Amino acid sequence: MRVFTRYEDLVRGVKNRLHSEITRYAIASWYNHWSTVLIEDHISQHPNVVPTIKNVKGVDLFFRDYPFDLKITYLPKDYNLDDAISEPTQLARWLYENQGAQRFGAENRFYVVLANTADIKQSWRLKRDVDFVYRKIDAFLNTATVGEEDVLPFVFNRQSYTTYCKIVLITA
Repeated sequence: MRVFTRYEDLVRGVKNRLHSEITRYAIASWYNHWSTVLIEDHISQHPNVVPTIKNVKGVDLFFRDYPFDLKITYLPKDYNLDDAISEPTQLARWLYENQGAQRFGAENRFYVVLANTADIKQSWRLKRDVDFVYRKIDAFLNTATVGEEDVLPFVFNRQSYTTYCKIVLITA
């Protein structure tokens, strides 16, 4: 906003540009929130999942008797899609190791990661096809187990952690 030297230009700039940017941001945030709620609700109704009754920090559900914090996200913009597909465990480690310090957590995590293979910037559009997303999640929940293969060591702030992690990569 400091590019404007005149007050009238600032007001016009806010009305013409900032208002539409804020509107787009608010709509995207609203859409992301409610589509995430739908996916979380669907997961919580699966027979192999027990949702927590109360809000318990770091535990949203129990899958095959293991507690997990559910995270629904998109493939990070700088992460290689082919690497994510071939090595989802490395993606999970990257997500743990690159989380923000303010949101740090070493709890068990159940990641649902969405990625549009044609245009990664359009990954949010996958949430619109709820039937497709639900089928992919259900197929995973129907067959996945939790065991030693899900133990994930990672390093954050030069400290080592070990957790259990499940990751569902949904691509289209």
